[in-house]
Amino acid sequence: MVRSLILNKKLDVKHYLGIYQLRKNMQDLGVVNPSKEIKIFTSELVERLTKLPMEEGIEIINHSFIDSKGNLILKIPQIE
Repeated sequence: MVRSLILNKKLDVKHYLGIYQLRKNMQDLGVVNPSKEIKIFTSELVERLTKLPMEEGIEIINHSFIDSKGNLILKIPQIE
């Protein structure tokens, strides 16, 4: 029962903003040190998400964050 509730949970701006704000704070404090591209991506994503309604649905499709209207929010960088 719990598993099916988790799988059906709507992932929205609030969900991803919480995750990426935490990641950005960890990067800013030096707890983690990802590549420059990931630092830029994290910062840019947090900035863009803060401008959207918290209940706006988000999907990750083809390495991109997409809003519920199908608009691109930001593409995830491909790191080799």
